[in-house]
Amino acid sequence: MNAVEIRDLTVKAGSATLVSDVTLSIESGTWCTIVGPNGAGKTTLVETVAGLRRIAKGSIAISGHSLSSLHERERARLVSLVPQHPEVPSGMTVRDYVSLGRVAYHGLLRAPSAGDRRIVETVLERLSLLEFCDRDVVTLSGGERQRMVLGRALAQSTMVIVLDEPITGLDLRHQMEILELLKTEVQECGLTVVATLHDLTLAGQFADRLVLLDKGNVVLDGPAREVVRSPELSERYGMNLRVVDVDGSDVVVPVRH
Repeated sequence: MNAVEIRDLTVKAGSATLVSDVTLSIESGTWCTIVGPNGAGKTTLVETVAGLRRIAKGSIAISGHSLSSLHERERARLVSLVPQHPEVPSGMTVRDYVSLGRVAYHGLLRAPSAGDRRIVETVLERLSLLEFCDRDVVTLSGGERQRMVLGRALAQSTMVIVLDEPITGLDLRHQMEILELLKTEVQECGLTVVATLHDLTLAGQFADRLVLLDKGNVVLDGPAREVVRSPELSERYGMNLRVVDVDGSDVVVPVRH
């Protein structure tokens, strides 16, 4: 069974069509990144997969369950989200923030169980968050904060995680750190990642598969190396892109006309 099945998906905002007739099947335990120019519909697509947007036409299934038929808590047990601009309230510790990922299981009015607490501690340890788990969330650096937001999503124990530009605003070291953490989860835990990334080099290096989106339509869908090296990429971004092999990895370089 595929982790995510998208069939003839159309999403609108008023009279504007943001995503049009998109069909994708994403295998369990793989990393699929959506790329494309600004306004292509990338954020709309991943937010709809996470259940945040209304479907105008078509369907989405997560692990065989129709998204439109799920209640919020049921959906939260199947798919988690790391948004581009997460809300991080002051006055909350890192441990408490990560623990919010367990609310889908114990509800708002009941205390977390011993099992919930064990899961949170495991996530904190896995993401190297234990050393500052009692700090106020607003005192964290950008990289620490993004690890914490990822920790909340992983604490939901879903097999599908959706990320919208998870490395925005991070320096190069912290970008690589977050992406390496995710890759480890895919390889060792069978997590399915559906992400958007602006950086085409990193998108190609970490994803198993790239989907090129433009004006709400799927233009290209295939193995990351093939999509990165496709002439369609330059055409859709409206610029000259050159792909350079550096120690076996493709590096996408914009070239001045």
